[in-house]
Formats: sequence, structure tokens, C-alpha cells
Amino acid sequence: MPNMKWLIIYALFFGTLAIYLYYEHETTPNERRGNGFSYAFATALIYLISISGIIGIVNRAVILFLKSGGYKINILFIINILIIDMILIYIAFLVLK
Repeated sequence: MPNMKWLIIYALFFGTLAIYLYYEHETTPNERRGNGFSYAFATALIYLISISGIIGIVNRAVILFLKSGGYKINILFIINILIIDMILIYIAFLVLK
């Protein structure tokens, strides 16, 4: 994703996919959803894919915004981005409970 145009395209594609998967999951009747390990595994994968896509979009948007302002990316900035990612994952799992 070299520029803002690709970020917007990715966000639109991924956002549409995530909304479709969530809508499909919520509108499926409980008796047709399945049970057991395979259902839990598929549900966890849907949430992890959604969370990773959102975090990737946020990371890339922050980096593109700072690069456009002339900010140099260094190791401390990368560590801060990783900490923000861990916080976002933690918040996402709190919301899922």
C-alpha cells in the first residue's frame, strides 16, 4: 500500500467484506449456525480477520499521515505503533465478551 489511494481501496474492500461476514453471522438463525469446535473456530477467525484488517488500516493511515508531514519513522515510533496494536486487540476482545 504505497499511498492514500490504495489505503482507501483496501479500507472499502475490507470494510465491505467485514460488514458482510458480520451481517451473515447475525442474520443466520441460531439453529442453523452450528455448534462445537468448528463453529467456535470459524467465529474466532472471522473476528480475528476483522480485527487485523482494522488494525492494519489504522496503522497505515497513521504512517501515511505522519509521512506526509515530514516525520521520520524510527524504532521508537514502531514500538509505539505495536503497543497501540496490542491495546486495540485487548479492547476488541473486551467488546466481544
